[in-house]
Amino acid sequence: MKLLRVALGLLLASSALAQTTTRQAPVYRCGPEGRDLRDSPCPGTPAASQAISFDQPSAADARAARERQQADAREAAALAAARRASEAQARRQRGGATAINTLPPPAPVASAPPPWPPTARPHKAHRPKPVASAPAR
Repeated sequence: MKLLRVALGLLLASSALAQTTTRQAPVYRCGPEGRDLRDSPCPGTPAASQAISFDQPSAADARAARERQQADAREAAALAAARRASEAQARRQRGGATAINTLPPPAPVASAPPPWPPTARPHKAHRPKPVASAPAR
């Protein structure tokens, strides 16, 4: 029983180490205050690189992430199709009304102001001016 526990412990420890691999890459700090990180030497300055450590996921982790992404995409597509079908059914039940506001316009109120601009008044008929008679001589 004790041997089984030791073997199981070693198996779990080795699988935890195999999940990610620590790698290093040379990085060059460029620009003011070294805020620009590059993988090639900075132009116009002597080459001084620093090593940065990062975790590289294992092939099994990458495969699992791809499978999760594909499953999420399938679920999203199924949910979108269900939403479109539900919206289409709701449109059919409403009788085809697609306007946002399907209520009739409100009736005008008796105390409402007159419409603007006011309607044009009819023109008066043009009457010729009376001709003044010439003064008597």
